Amino acid sequence: MSRSYDVVVTGVAPVTPIGIGADSFWRNFVASSLAVGTLDRRTDGGPKPPANWLELPESGSWLGAPIVDFVSEQFVRPRKALKVMSREIQTAFAASALAMEACGFDQLVRDGGIAVDRIATVFGSQMFYGPTSELQEAIQNSRDETGAYDIGRFGSVAMRDVTPLWMLKYLPNMPACHVGISIGAQGANNTIVAGDVSVTSALIESIGVLRRGIADAVICGGSGTMIDSTRMVYRGDFPVPRVADPIEHSSRPHTTEACGVVGGEAAATLVVEFAEAARRRGVRPLAEILAAVSRFATPSPGQRGSASSIAAAVEGALAQAGLRPDDIGMVVSHGMGDPTRDAAERQAITQTIPRAPLVMPIASLGHSGAAIGGIHLAVGVLALVHRMIPASMLLGTPIPGWEDRFIASPQPLDRDAVLVLTHTGQGVANAVILGSA
Repeated sequence: MSRSYDVVVTGVAPVTPIGIGADSFWRNFVASSLAVGTLDRRTDGGPKPPANWLELPESGSWLGAPIVDFVSEQFVRPRKALKVMSREIQTAFAASALAMEACGFDQLVRDGGIAVDRIATVFGSQMFYGPTSELQEAIQNSRDETGAYDIGRFGSVAMRDVTPLWMLKYLPNMPACHVGISIGAQGANNTIVAGDVSVTSALIESIGVLRRGIADAVICGGSGTMIDSTRMVYRGDFPVPRVADPIEHSSRPHTTEACGVVGGEAAATLVVEFAEAARRRGVRPLAEILAAVSRFATPSPGQRGSASSIAAAVEGALAQAGLRPDDIGMVVSHGMGDPTRDAAERQAITQTIPRAPLVMPIASLGHSGAAIGGIHLAVGVLALVHRMIPASMLLGTPIPGWEDRFIASPQPLDRDAVLVLTHTGQGVANAVILGSA
């Protein structure tokens, strides 16, 4: 595979529980802000815990990191589009609008400085379920004369009681579609739904889109949640965490206390283009994409995640970038609090990157589903921009032998490369190396 050293990031914007936009997010992230808490703080209309939630089995299910008081009307244009946008589409749109504004790309489009058929939109995404209240009337009206639910009635009742545009709000490809429509983009419009590696896979595809010559710029982002009501009920292979004291420390990647994954919500977008295109329009790149690699290995029976696939991805990224392990100044870890998957990552990092410190966004923000890769990429880009390694945010006792991997306060970044990791419980691992522009 060709090296992608001439592909750069010119705009970045996260939408998170600790800040919306690059400046706000980075300021609070460097200050070690913690968004994890009880879901009674949420303002999105989603489920909140009962008064006795701490006494309930699996009380950790009521932990989360919501984006509080998000006002979609500040970002979405035209506003009438909101009626066909779920919350995840709205946060993705906000991240994209901010990323394009930050690098002047929106103005470039308005001025006709780039042909609309040369703009691609590639997003990582997930299943969007929406609030159960939207289907409540149809479900209630599907009961028979005895009051029992009759699934055979739901289809005809739903046709009458559910808004015809309901499905458009929850299709996984709609974040990319709405962002593309908003700027009139007529290039490739793709969506990758691949769990935790969705956005980093979208970045790999974005590089491919540029290299295949079918676009001059790509809006690459992702949106996700693990605190939607349906996602809270069906956690898949994400174990439930325990409530810590203080509660803000309940997301504890790479610690001896780690036992489960705290959910969150977020979105993030990057503007990706060739370095020469950025230079022509007078925009300084934020970071270079030195490598982007995906690998797969079947997990061992009964295990979640694969150390061998993570190690192979890191080794492949180093080879693609032409770098040595000591060239990596920081690792953006995918540690999430799942003891099994965190152990797989530690094994792989020990094998491939023996000295670089780890930064763990999920400790601060919870796990935001498909969006988490975008958040990790944003952390990597901003660390290079500010030449700073944020605190690791280790919120418990480090695994024996790993004490030196974590830093308690921000430090200068003295290397020109950052490694960003994402991986799934099914054995897919992506490694991206970002370099100073």
